Amino acid sequence: MSVHLIEAVRFNDAGDRVEMVRWGRGHRKGDGSPGWEAVTTEHDVSLVVDALHFGDEVATAFRVGNEMVLGPRVHIVIHQHGIEDIDTIDHDVPGRTLADLPRF
Repeated sequence: MSVHLIEAVRFNDAGDRVEMVRWGRGHRKGDGSPGWEAVTTEHDVSLVVDALHFGDEVATAFRVGNEMVLGPRVHIVIHQHGIEDIDTIDHDVPGRTLADLPRF
């Protein structure tokens, strides 16, 4: 099982679904903060959905000052017509949703 961190997103034109993510394989640094094992890359959200189906953990990562902090985990949501998408598990954390991540 791998851990992936999403640091930025691209939504569709309607703004109601994530189309792409900028993410990378994550790990914890010695101080407990999130880090990446490699350079982050931009991919279609379907790869995130596949990773979740395979049992990988996916979470958000937010920049606060000069630090990267771990945000809520991500899970699969199913929209009308069976379209699979992602969303954060905890919607009650102000400023820590997919919509709060930087856009690209």
